[in-house]
Amino acid sequence: MDRSIPNFRYRGLEFHNDRMWKWGSVARALDFMEKYDMNMLIFHQNDLLDAIVLPQKYFSEEEMWEYWPVRYCTVDTRCTYINKVISEARKRKIDFYFEVKEIWYPENILEKFPGLRNEQGHICPTDPFWMSFLAEKTEELLRKVPDLSGIIVSPATRESKVSISANQCNCRRCQNTTEDAWYAAYIETLYRKLKKAGKRLIVRDFSYSVHSQDALLKACEDIGDDIILALKCVPHDFWPTFPNNPAVTRQTRLEKWIEYDTWGQYCGQGILPCSLIEDIISRHRFCLENGSTGIWYRTDWEALDECSNFNTLNMVNLIGATMHAKDPSCTPEEIFREWCRYGLSSGLTEESVMQPPVIPSADTAWDTLQTFMTRAYEILIKTIYVKGHVFQYSSRYQHSYSAIENVMCVWHNRSDWDPESAQILEATEENYQTILKEKEQALKEAETLAAAFDFASLGLPEAFSKELNQLLLLYPIYAEGFCWMAKVFFGMRLYQKNRRRDLLERVLRDNDGLKDFAGRLEAFLRQRDYPFYVRWIMEPDELKRLHADICRLAEEAAV
Repeated sequence: MDRSIPNFRYRGLEFHNDRMWKWGSVARALDFMEKYDMNMLIFHQNDLLDAIVLPQKYFSEEEMWEYWPVRYCTVDTRCTYINKVISEARKRKIDFYFEVKEIWYPENILEKFPGLRNEQGHICPTDPFWMSFLAEKTEELLRKVPDLSGIIVSPATRESKVSISANQCNCRRCQNTTEDAWYAAYIETLYRKLKKAGKRLIVRDFSYSVHSQDALLKACEDIGDDIILALKCVPHDFWPTFPNNPAVTRQTRLEKWIEYDTWGQYCGQGILPCSLIEDIISRHRFCLENGSTGIWYRTDWEALDECSNFNTLNMVNLIGATMHAKDPSCTPEEIFREWCRYGLSSGLTEESVMQPPVIPSADTAWDTLQTFMTRAYEILIKTIYVKGHVFQYSSRYQHSYSAIENVMCVWHNRSDWDPESAQILEATEENYQTILKEKEQALKEAETLAAAFDFASLGLPEAFSKELNQLLLLYPIYAEGFCWMAKVFFGMRLYQKNRRRDLLERVLRDNDGLKDFAGRLEAFLRQRDYPFYVRWIMEPDELKRLHADICRLAEEAAV
């Protein structure tokens, strides 16, 4: 290790789905963390506080037994489990953090306080009750889980139940409350409780706009010198095609920690493996150069169970990230060699089966795998992005014209952070051809990869090699689906601007091709015994719905 190069002092591993409640998965992660000298374990669940506390101020024992006995028992069992996890982590000198999207609440709170909804049925986020509720939950949590190291929160997200960012209440109080003021009240409520208990508050930048990001970061700086800012390496979410997050360069007295998705929610969900090593090294350097001191890695996703870094080839990304975070002088060659010593998992066996990693015996396995995983990354970026713009929801096929439009141009709009990139999405024939060329190139490269590579060359057991070779079959058919999506979407987009009959006829021909492909995809998946999550990202019904939607738009245009 070159100690002249600064590293990340805090290095964490995040669970973000139900694996966190399975001891086998947690024990395996703790072993990994100890082996690779990681010092933060993070459980990320939107309602994690509500899984552990009632709180008792609002729900008496008698009331819980009378109306909600299952929840009353569950909060205690889960609390006992969490304390067990913390105890085992502390034995290995690993701190434990909750990551939550507060403010959340159990549904029965609305039965007790129906006035929290306005006349239109919307929750009022500026009702003073919510800050009192948050403070009470936090106090009870700290009593029940005393060895918790801190809490990571996301006040600017639209994914919590109560948020100023997604507010639909139009009462006078809400109209007179700025985002800045609401964030400040929220952060101060948590900060006061955690600081008193000697715990850390980490405020996560999960903002959908530049304005929300600025308001949130300013609120943190105004409230406490020891609040930690948690920043994605790119703005808003984990897209490797996006520019670096400008917030990382912010000059601030607050400590900055970074979060990174090593599993690949937006790179094939870990199901279609690819190397993020070059991106990890580049992002690490940028963050370290701008004073970041901590980083943690997400290893799964809340909406998709049975799949994580630990049962896919994308384990190389987690291994590489932890190695490079501790020693920024380490090289991709060292990372791939270490991965081969650790062992491989295929991604085609569900994680709960808990198969041990398989170690390849070929001396050149690391080099072969580095070439394969790097090529796979290049193919996937051209497959599921459009010149760097988000063209999918979590690596999945999309079901309608508006769904693609909203993901790409509204909810996950690269142009908000990189205005010049908007030019490629303009509805012109030149852009249409450029985009299709990218998709067709991805398909060609995927076909070449599937035809030329053989996992048996790595010196693996025959059965395991066959299992891995089934992955290769997915690349070309996955790429072809996105190729047809691009043809019908951008073709219809161009027609809607120009209204030329020849453009509509081209869209309809391509839409027939999309329908044919969806049928071939259905037959392909029916003939193979892939885990459920493979079908989820390649669902034929999504493309059938897209075909029907394009037909509808064409019919409306003809009227």
